Amino acid sequence: MGIAGDDIPHLFERFYRGQQASRSSIPGTGLGLAISKEIIEFHRGDIEVQSQIDIGTNFIVNLPIHKEVS
Repeated sequence: MGIAGDDIPHLFERFYRGQQASRSSIPGTGLGLAISKEIIEFHRGDIEVQSQIDIGTNFIVNLPIHKEVS
């Protein structure tokens, strides 16, 4: 269904639910993306959002490759 542009800057805030989710019967607490971002950042990665209303949303997770030093 996509995410409104006004909601994107707030997606990773704890307990935030977008305008469209709040008005519909979509269940959730608003914690999933906040916890996901914390885990990704703990592993020195980042997460990006690409979304278009009525099309859909992509979340892109980038994690560094660990190379052992011998």
